[in-house]
Amino acid sequence: MSAAACPAASQTPAAPVPARRRTWRRTRRRFLPVLALVLAVLASVGLTAPARSAEWIVLCTGYDSCNAAGYPDSSYKAVSSTSYWRQTTGHNCTNYVAYRLVKNGLPNVKPASLTGNAYNWGPSFPTQTNNSPARGAVAWWNTSYSATGHVAYVEKVISPSEILVSEDNWGGDFRWRRITLTGGRWPTGFIHFKDQGTSAPTTDTSWQVAGPVRLLDTRTGNGAPKARVTGGSAVTFQVTGRGGMPTSGVDKVLLNINATTPATDGYLTVHASGTTQPTARAASVTAARPNTTSVMTRVGSDGKVRIYTSATTDLSADVVGWSATGGNVAGGAPVRVLDTRTGLSATKAKLAAGGTLSLTVTGRAGVPTSGASAVLLDVSSSGATAGGWLTTYPSGATRPAAPQVRYEAGKAGTGLVVARVGTGGAVKIHSSAQTDVMVDIVGWLRSGGDQVALTPTRVFDSQSGLGYPAGRVSAGSAPIVPVLGRAGVPSSGVSAVTVTVTAVSPTAGGYLTAYPSGAAETPYATVKYPAAATVVNTIVVPIGPDGAIRVRSSAAAYVKADITGYVLR
Repeated sequence: MSAAACPAASQTPAAPVPARRRTWRRTRRRFLPVLALVLAVLASVGLTAPARSAEWIVLCTGYDSCNAAGYPDSSYKAVSSTSYWRQTTGHNCTNYVAYRLVKNGLPNVKPASLTGNAYNWGPSFPTQTNNSPARGAVAWWNTSYSATGHVAYVEKVISPSEILVSEDNWGGDFRWRRITLTGGRWPTGFIHFKDQGTSAPTTDTSWQVAGPVRLLDTRTGNGAPKARVTGGSAVTFQVTGRGGMPTSGVDKVLLNINATTPATDGYLTVHASGTTQPTARAASVTAARPNTTSVMTRVGSDGKVRIYTSATTDLSADVVGWSATGGNVAGGAPVRVLDTRTGLSATKAKLAAGGTLSLTVTGRAGVPTSGASAVLLDVSSSGATAGGWLTTYPSGATRPAAPQVRYEAGKAGTGLVVARVGTGGAVKIHSSAQTDVMVDIVGWLRSGGDQVALTPTRVFDSQSGLGYPAGRVSAGSAPIVPVLGRAGVPSSGVSAVTVTVTAVSPTAGGYLTAYPSGAAETPYATVKYPAAATVVNTIVVPIGPDGAIRVRSSAAAYVKADITGYVLR
């Protein structure tokens, strides 16, 4: 269904409609159902673009039909000929929303700052508009939605990345819709006149999949000054109240962080604003190339996160998920629990090529001796004698063929790993080449929680011909990767998967983007790569309605995908 434009929000009640316009309205209303039928038939035989169902799902259309289906119009049908806040009557988004606000207790007096079309609503109330959905708030779109913008009434907040709205539409009809953050038509903002509930379900302990939404970009001035961050300094940026997250109650966030063309090799340290900077690195960066790493971090009491960089670089950060206070993702600041350079929990010597370390993780760094199903680890390599891989897996299990952390000779490599706890409360770390190994615990998953870790399993590999003809994925292609019912993922009841994506030997610099099948490609890359390199990153990706995700490569490259866990609905 196409987006219905919202009309000019007039300053006086509507004047009588000329006869010629009434004739046109009658003609249009007779023609629209016929047009819709024709488009549906064309779509069924592939002659039109497929419906962008991931943008929204229409739950009902029409006053009577919606009321019968349990989606009320709050009696607007009976009073739609009355002007509220001096808006145009009838099928009109602004009049309907004004009616709902008046019904919630606001006076039927147009605010002095409100002018023009629906796209003016957000700018008219700057101090009351943010990115946090709330029941009773006004979902507001600027001209990216239509030439005149749009407003709707938020009926329910399922999560910070999924809402239900009711709306009326000029030249259209009343309806309810479900909207998701990843669908491409998320509201520009939410206006809080007289909310009817909390901004988000603060008692919800489940993992919340978000975005990706960019919260920081020093190249554009988003979240911080427009300037490269000087080596040896840090940047602090606001997290809560942005990207669909509530203004409070957020404990941890999963960020996809990019260091773009650092001046030198170095590292990033990420931690909650207002806390002491930890000694553990969250990411290793290589000079003069893009570097992408997922990072799990606590959020400060001020709702902010701090990133320290040892090398001068541009930084960007995209939120891809978060956990509420008291949620199933537990833990605090990073704690180093293994370092072969110092002899911490291992022999003071490089791990030999093909060697494996065993590391007890329960009873350390806040991880309980029982009740933890998996641990979140920053696993790092340093001083490797050759390029290779680190693979982390449960003690007592067979080492999987799917590694998680890539390193190059003489370069440091770091990656976020979600590892199931194995026999004796331990995990194992295998290295394909000789290297020093460091491990930091950054959190743990409660047993019985909604986020479940799996032993890494490869489900897609264009290099070997698994799920795709053997060869590089062509530039711009986005192969479908089925995930439901595979690699230990249940066939139903799953909202997202944790997936490690790898690009091998790309023919040019570019990026991989993992996103739900059936949805528009997300605007922010999952991992960036230079030509001829091998890069890897782990991220949480919502699952499309067909039970699959897509992985798009902007340049021709061998592409691999490994499932490491999933998120229950």
